[in-house]
Amino acid sequence: MSTGALSLAVALYLVGLLLLRKQRYGLLGYLWGAFGFAALLVLAGLIGQWNEALGELQAGILVALGSIFGLGLEVLAKTSIVTPDPSGWSVLNIGIECSSLIEASVFAGLLLFYPRFPPGERMLRLMAGLGATFLLNLARLSIIVGMVATLGKPAVPWAHTVVGRLIFFLGIVVVYWRMMTMPTLRLVRRDLEVSGRAVR
Repeated sequence: MSTGALSLAVALYLVGLLLLRKQRYGLLGYLWGAFGFAALLVLAGLIGQWNEALGELQAGILVALGSIFGLGLEVLAKTSIVTPDPSGWSVLNIGIECSSLIEASVFAGLLLFYPRFPPGERMLRLMAGLGATFLLNLARLSIIVGMVATLGKPAVPWAHTVVGRLIFFLGIVVVYWRMMTMPTLRLVRRDLEVSGRAVR
């Protein structure tokens, strides 16, 4: 996508957001705001190559961690990691899916447009959630590298598609629970207690 197309998408998004706000926002406004913001963030990230910057940062961290544990990892072409395996070497590329750009964008959209938290609290929860997402992604990449280093190239599909993705998914569920779901349940319970309708 070109910057011109992105600018048009931003304009349409803002117009839709303003129209929905005039209609008292509601669930449709929240979904438009949250997922539209996430989509625009991903598109802007692709144009600005933020996913490559994230991949390069994570690759550098993995190489540093590998040196601590005596695993001779090397960075190739910024976002690729050369990993020793039982049969020689494997090259693992950190693409957009493994950069955490998509997951971070969706989390940011859902949280920033969530009306039950005041703006200051949203920003604090955003920083904590994005940090946790980054660390979870590093854990996923570390597991993939570790499985390939010990089990060899045949482990790549299992390490990436099954084990790494499952652990990352479970971690993201915990992040959403801590950052959004649990605080919302507390707010709902408080509202019920104030109105005298709480279950004792």
